[in-house]
Amino acid sequence: MSRAELSVTIVAQDEEDRLEAAIRSVDWADEVLVVDGGSVDRTRELALDAGARVIEHPWQGYAAQKNVAREAAAHDWVLGLDADEQVSPALGESIRAALASPGDRVGFACNRRNHYLGRPVRWAGWYPDRRVRLFHRAHGRWIGPDPHDTVRLDGPEGRLEGDLLHDSYRSVADHRRAIARLAAAWADSAAANGRRTWPWDLTLRPAGHFLKNYLLRLGFLEGRRGVLICGMGAYHVYTKYRELGRRRLIAGP
Repeated sequence: MSRAELSVTIVAQDEEDRLEAAIRSVDWADEVLVVDGGSVDRTRELALDAGARVIEHPWQGYAAQKNVAREAAAHDWVLGLDADEQVSPALGESIRAALASPGDRVGFACNRRNHYLGRPVRWAGWYPDRRVRLFHRAHGRWIGPDPHDTVRLDGPEGRLEGDLLHDSYRSVADHRRAIARLAAAWADSAAANGRRTWPWDLTLRPAGHFLKNYLLRLGFLEGRRGVLICGMGAYHVYTKYRELGRRRLIAGP
């Protein structure tokens, strides 16, 4: 059975150590398009060597950059990936089946299986982490304040089998660097939209995050990793509101 042609779009910046694996996981796609935001490593060269088409576009933010990729894709059906993600064989089969017979559905969601320090995480709110990633670009686009981009569809949504594999962080140090980067992006967006911060945001919100994910979402079942995962999540919340407070202080009342 024939299927609709597919463009896989990946936005990347300095991802030479893991981009190739993402591209190889979708080597059956009709096109892989990498939008590079200004890498200073070998990201572009490795993408080309792996068979991807590469365009360069200055970084504009997560949703904006992904929409650049969506618009530049050669085909109407788009699968949006991050450079640290891979399509599992089961998910690949499900995507091809959906493209062969999409019916009235304009997009499809899948579960994302997050890995932390080399092992998959089931608890602490990290799974199934359902996301829309496959969609017809005439009926879907990336939206949301940085860094919480998501796909908004204007029609029915379907469901894919199999997992999208996400290698979250290279190390604990990389996790801390990611927190700093993502918290800054969130604070910039929140400040631009007039959001305020209060003293209890730096205490109650992080504590609430830890307790919800460690107890209610069963993070304790991950053992010592669960403590680390939930603790880093609480630190992320603290850092977001600390950075927002700094921006509000600079901007004034």
